[in-house]
Amino acid sequence: MTIIFIVSSILALTAGQSLPIEFIDDKTQSDFYLFIFAALPLSFILTLFGTIRKKNKKNKNWTIGILTFLAAGLCFFFLLSVMFSVGFGAWTNETILYRNKNDKNITVNQQRFDIGALGYGSRRIVKLAPFLKWFQTVEQIDTAKIDKTQWTLVNEQTGAPD
Repeated sequence: MTIIFIVSSILALTAGQSLPIEFIDDKTQSDFYLFIFAALPLSFILTLFGTIRKKNKKNKNWTIGILTFLAAGLCFFFLLSVMFSVGFGAWTNETILYRNKNDKNITVNQQRFDIGALGYGSRRIVKLAPFLKWFQTVEQIDTAKIDKTQWTLVNEQTGAPD
């Protein structure tokens, strides 16, 4: 179970960042990353319960123990570096530009990257569609090229002003 958690956490922090799927709620996203940041180094140490055995030679057990603690330490420093790119920023909706006529939950939004106390980053215009319960698919879109017969212009402010 611990190894599955380690593999899925590492995938979420690396390859998962390039997927066009994001959390709908900022709090859920924040809780998810805080849990990974706290639990991942501990999960490396928990693997010792499955790898250190009485039947192994003493040298092998010491080697496994030392390598496990080194891996946990490297994981901690990796998470510190990732925290500043993943853990402290989120795309926030500024304006809902369009709402789909067939499904009101699908919108075209203008978003800004909120870096908390560090201010704001870049902007983007995306189509957001719900995916499962806690996620949404994100697709960058050019509003000049969308089929206006499928969309209702709403221009609804949702986020912080400039």
